[in-house]
Amino acid sequence: MDGTCGVQKFHTIPTPRIGGIALLAGAVGTWWALPSHTALGEETRHLLGLILLGSLPAFGAGLIEDITKKVSVMARLLATALSGFAFALLSGYWISSVSLPGVDFLLALAPIGILFTAFAVSGIANSVNIIDGFNGLASGVVVLMLLTLATIAFRVDDFVVLNLALGGVAVVLGFMFLNFPKGLVFLGDAGAYSLGYFVAVLAVALAVRNVGAVSPWAMLLVCGYPFIETLFSVYRRLGRKRRRSPGTPDASHLHSLIYRRVVSRKLMPNAPAWQRNAMTSPFMWVYSAVPMLGAIFWPESLGMVGAWLVLSFFVYQRAYRRMVRLGIFFQKPVRLAH
Repeated sequence: MDGTCGVQKFHTIPTPRIGGIALLAGAVGTWWALPSHTALGEETRHLLGLILLGSLPAFGAGLIEDITKKVSVMARLLATALSGFAFALLSGYWISSVSLPGVDFLLALAPIGILFTAFAVSGIANSVNIIDGFNGLASGVVVLMLLTLATIAFRVDDFVVLNLALGGVAVVLGFMFLNFPKGLVFLGDAGAYSLGYFVAVLAVALAVRNVGAVSPWAMLLVCGYPFIETLFSVYRRLGRKRRRSPGTPDASHLHSLIYRRVVSRKLMPNAPAWQRNAMTSPFMWVYSAVPMLGAIFWPESLGMVGAWLVLSFFVYQRAYRRMVRLGIFFQKPVRLAH
């Protein structure tokens, strides 16, 4: 059960953190149901099996944290990196080029390319866990990311990744049926890490399988919102005013500010807590689509992807500053209805 104590918690009753178990069951069921009598079905089933095997360290560390709440941030970070490492070794898909002179020379060396891929997968997996703060927020963003990967895969005729992305969407929507809007079940760390890992390795596979047509930087845009949220959170926590550990939870994320200063104070001040909680997620779903559009329109263009990434950072920063300024007008605490 996920308790209600903690600066980053916005639910009002203890809630089961078993979403990861449900998602794993859905993924295994998908693997079992995939046809093996066609070449496409067999290749899709094989790749999903490798993804599931690679996910075990991230899922295991998250599940232990869900049960004991005693697994350190570093241990979970290493577990997700181990999952990325295992996937790269099992599948043979790792990032060997990012179109940067000098860097590509190093990434062409298999050990460095595999370690870089493991680090990238770990970063995305942990960033999805960071945005898992409100009913439907992380799972809804993951659905949009998977649909973006499916769209790009369709454009480049990669039907293996297309099928896996759409299968992932179906599994996550099944979880969202109980998670949004009332939050009857939470993802937990096992669910958040597993979803982040799944999106990250699909992005790696799509880029590696379609060299020249899909840039690794476009795959970063697909995961743009959680990536930007994580970078900004690290910057904010390490700032001169706070000097806190990057892994310390807080309630200063953009989605937390929107909940307190837009939804709870302006839009729905008298609504039940679960309604205000759920209303926060659509705001972030809209923003998360901003970087994804760049990946859809220019998956192969490094220049356009870079410009769109800068634009996405700018939009986030402006939205965050607006939320901070909005807080100046609410210096006195407001009693919120529960």
